[in-house]
Amino acid sequence: MIRKAKVSDAQQICNILRRSIIELCELDHQKNQKELDEWLANKTIQNCKAWINNKKINFFVAENDGKLVGVSSINHNGFLELCYILPEAKGLGFGRELLKVAENSILDLGIQVFTLESTLTAKGFYEHFGYIQTGIKENSLCYMKFTK
Repeated sequence: MIRKAKVSDAQQICNILRRSIIELCELDHQKNQKELDEWLANKTIQNCKAWINNKKINFFVAENDGKLVGVSSINHNGFLELCYILPEAKGLGFGRELLKVAENSILDLGIQVFTLESTLTAKGFYEHFGYIQTGIKENSLCYMKFTK
């Protein structure tokens, strides 16, 4: 089940972000502790609460058997801020649903282009859903997808 995130979800969301980065994005950080520390630095409970409360960001969680297993957020300009899942939820369709809900949540704002910065790990995922690589920015792959 996908639903809007609540401030009370912040601790679980922070855990999802941190575990996903540490355990699933090894291709990107290659166990380089300095890189990993920089990537995780803003993945705090306090920041998660602020992101959830931001009125210009739509924030969602995937719930399975009462446990949060994934998160996505998209700003009102069409930039996908986050789309992460727990390692044990990989391949179960939660990422697809989180992406779809995020995109659909801002269509009524007249958004015609979605953009994001992807890890190497998620490259194939985004390409599978129609995103096209447009460049590279600070070790991130830049992608764009036009709406219909």
